[in-house]
Amino acid sequence: MSKISSLLLLSFFALMSFQVSANDEVSQNDPQKMIEGLSNRIISELNTNRERYENSAAEIKVFATEYVLPFIDTPKMARYVLGKHWRSASQTQQEAFVEAFTNTLIRSYSQSLLKLNVESVAVDPAREEKPGRVTVESTVAQSDGNKSQVIYRLYLNKKTQKWMLYDVTVEGISMLLSYRKAYDSDIAKKGLDAVISEMNEKNADFNGQA
Repeated sequence: MSKISSLLLLSFFALMSFQVSANDEVSQNDPQKMIEGLSNRIISELNTNRERYENSAAEIKVFATEYVLPFIDTPKMARYVLGKHWRSASQTQQEAFVEAFTNTLIRSYSQSLLKLNVESVAVDPAREEKPGRVTVESTVAQSDGNKSQVIYRLYLNKKTQKWMLYDVTVEGISMLLSYRKAYDSDIAKKGLDAVISEMNEKNADFNGQA
């Protein structure tokens, strides 16, 4: 799952700007500005408090929960990841998977956050796929010279009229599709309850530290 963790991490970086603090408001009225504001917030916070986060899982979990997850539709992602298994799952199983998947995202994000050293990012304007859905393309350059094409996918929540991030593609690999393939294979072999239990076990140590 290390590739998925890297994809997850890359989804939170769009622009290298250090003027926005974690306390500044990030607008969800415009998808490009949302990606920029969220990225600025995360990079600024990381550069300011890197040592603290390196030494405390609890600190990173609080930051991710408070400042990152509100911009990501984790229930929507979980439904897509579960795919056909969502329809056959009971409500209890659905709720359990959403919770386990959300915690998995936090754990993956938290453990990967300090590993990526971004040097520069070039971001293109948002492009409409269809009404209420857009993509935002960018090129992420790391300090080791590697460059990755990162495409963010967002949709407009009709009830709140806010843009929400629900997928990211890096070098043609979709984070959601990667998760879906991995969990579909595991569920076919072990069953949904067993997969949820394993997810919770993997998250337990991190949650205990946090």
